Amino acid sequence: MVQAPPAAGEPSLLGALARVGAHLAWEAVTRPVARRLEDVPRRIEAITAEWLTAVLCGGAPGAEVTAFAFGPGSSGTSVRRQIRLTYNAAGAAAGLPATLFAKSTPTALTRLVNGFSGTTAVEALFYARLRPELTLEAPTGYHSAYSLTSYRSIHLLEDLVATRQAIFCSPRSHINRDQANDIVDILAALHARFYDDRRIGTGFGGLKTYPRWFRDADRWANLRRHHERAMSEAAAVIPADVLARRNEIWPALMRSFEAHGTEPATVLHSDVHLGNWYITGAGRMGLCDWQCVNTGLWARDVAYAISATLTVEDRRAWESELLERYLEKMRAGTGRHFEFERSWTLYRQQMFAALLMWTPTLCHSPLFPDMQPMEVCLEMIKRMTTAISDLGSLDP
Repeated sequence: MVQAPPAAGEPSLLGALARVGAHLAWEAVTRPVARRLEDVPRRIEAITAEWLTAVLCGGAPGAEVTAFAFGPGSSGTSVRRQIRLTYNAAGAAAGLPATLFAKSTPTALTRLVNGFSGTTAVEALFYARLRPELTLEAPTGYHSAYSLTSYRSIHLLEDLVATRQAIFCSPRSHINRDQANDIVDILAALHARFYDDRRIGTGFGGLKTYPRWFRDADRWANLRRHHERAMSEAAAVIPADVLARRNEIWPALMRSFEAHGTEPATVLHSDVHLGNWYITGAGRMGLCDWQCVNTGLWARDVAYAISATLTVEDRRAWESELLERYLEKMRAGTGRHFEFERSWTLYRQQMFAALLMWTPTLCHSPLFPDMQPMEVCLEMIKRMTTAISDLGSLDP
């Protein structure tokens, strides 16, 4: 069940917080459970076998979920749990998934982060409308539902550990050259599929442009203030030349938005840091966590991915060849010409968009939970500011 994204006319963050608080209070008293297809569970523990049957078995006549159990989980911007399922004979014969990965928003903070920002709606749109058009390594979505009033939400996704023996990456993961090739190949497959697509003009019914996406987040989370704090907190890992010109970073980011309006646009993942990549049992890279999808310039994803996933030394050694590989894939996938020198300039300029995903993560708004450990934030900021220094991104 995929509904329209939240309306642009949301009155205020305080108004949304009051509304969500009222819903949470009502849920605490009534403790509703999900049984029907149209129900949106208040939390993962409120689902039932009837609801799982309704959302998973509609395409398999006679199939039913007869039992389920919760597996391991974790928390961050959402609450995540594995669900293990048992079916009747019809369900087992239909090959329905034995395990799922569920993401929900049971708290005020998770509902505001995902509901008010619109990321829940975006992730639902991706799995319903965009994922079926892609052949890259990424999870399958089985069901997404959310409420525009309470900001309750749930996504039932493929359990990649069970189906593909996936290992999720971290900054301690060393990405080798073959895996780096996989990363740019996956981005090229995504970008080429939707490059200059006429549907981008309507946002596929719910996607923002990257500049609008960023400015909306800045408006309600004051990203610039938190970025400035983080530049001080992370000073020890930032190259001296970048630190000396720290006041030029925000204006450089604003200038980098111009290319999103002058160059052909595509669909962007937009959060391609190392933690959103996984390695399959076959040793191939895959990309998950599609809640920040928007539209804009391809170089925004490529600069972010190369600077975030590779060590400084490997980026320096491989980045020009990786960019050329990406451009070759884009030429083959789109039939368009991509000139290297122009593309290199765009790549350099988009490093600021990568950095501004991590400085407000290190020093974040109180409206956000702690999304990443401090050591992870510092490593990402180090990699990205070092790339800005190496590439002369602050210069014309």
